[in-house]
Amino acid sequence: QLRQHGFLVPCPPGDDDDAYILALARREEDRQLEHDRHANQQHEYEGMSVDEDNATARSGLPMGGFVLSNDFFKDAIQREHRQQQQYIQTHDHFHQSSLSIHHTSHPNSLKEWLKSHRISYSFANVGVTSNVGDVELDFLPNPRNVLIEAIDAKRRTNYGM
Repeated sequence: QLRQHGFLVPCPPGDDDDAYILALARREEDRQLEHDRHANQQHEYEGMSVDEDNATARSGLPMGGFVLSNDFFKDAIQREHRQQQQYIQTHDHFHQSSLSIHHTSHPNSLKEWLKSHRISYSFANVGVTSNVGDVELDFLPNPRNVLIEAIDAKRRTNYGM
């Protein structure tokens, strides 16, 4: 049913599933950033407030791509690091020094991006049972993730807590 509604996208057998997951999430992040950049330019042109068409400002939630996974994506991070090192080694010395400084502190590295865009999760038994007596586990996303914190804060505000 998830596949029929487009919520589940299978990756071809034998392909790197991490690459698909991360590419999709980062593409969504880029789309949101591009949308916000375009909206900001349009509003500056029209003399409007920048936040009037900003999705994050409208919803109060961080927008873009997130990955719901307990995988730390160590293989993908190492692969990115190897690719960066290969790129640096193929360029001249002047280019090398500026690239190595840039890449070691670049906030958009996969490792840095995952710190705020990977949502780990667990399931908790809080004593709820189904109509037939089966234990129902509550889904518990990491409450320290920026998106989950924003959702929880919005929920508390909406319920007047």
